[in-house]
Amino acid sequence: MSRIALSRVYKKYCRLQGSQYITQSLSLLRNPEKHWFWSLKNLDLEISAGQRIGIIGANGSGKTTLLRIIAGVTNATHGSVRVKGRVVSLLDLFSGMQGDFTGRENIYLNGILLGMRRREIEKKMDSIIDFAGISEFIDMPVKHYSTGMMMRLAFSVGMHTEAEILLIDEAWSVGDDEFQRKSLSRIEALNKDGATLILVSHDMEILRQHTTDTLWLNKGVSEAFGASSSVITSYLKYSHTEQS
Repeated sequence: MSRIALSRVYKKYCRLQGSQYITQSLSLLRNPEKHWFWSLKNLDLEISAGQRIGIIGANGSGKTTLLRIIAGVTNATHGSVRVKGRVVSLLDLFSGMQGDFTGRENIYLNGILLGMRRREIEKKMDSIIDFAGISEFIDMPVKHYSTGMMMRLAFSVGMHTEAEILLIDEAWSVGDDEFQRKSLSRIEALNKDGATLILVSHDMEILRQHTTDTLWLNKGVSEAFGASSSVITSYLKYSHTEQS
């Protein structure tokens, strides 16, 4: 069964932000193409239920834009996007965190934002806290947490949702080696239960081990999509050539 299907997807962004958009509006009208860029161009992609997909490419290649479109955070400028199933997005881990709330209160808040019911959160509360590894600080306002503690807490909540599609953008790298191993083990368990995994990373070894297929994006265009080992090898050869 197809979980995700994208057909001829384009995404365009304006380079001007905030007050620039107003102050340079005349320039925008006279020469619109100068101020816009395509983050994704003519992308076709189909992902089946239970697949483990990696996404690679240099910074600015469109990786996060693609995840945001799948998550419904932003819409494609052109093209068709079909997503079937409950999507849990671990892209902006800080987005739901409230500094004056305790860690426990933020678990409730983030869980609800991810579609969990209160009863489900309460049932999983101890496991979420244990996974995050911050039990002694759980009733302290998170504004006193370190960045790593906050991110581990948010990531832990996401790992305990009943996701059918799981989107992760380098989020497992928020902790030490032990936390990363625990996170990857949990991701694999969710995948075995049927969740579709889409993982963005610059760590090629993690992608070789934990994905079956990989999409290589280059300036918004799909360079290759296929078996992870083959696509990663081609990408690394290309990167070394570019650097040389």
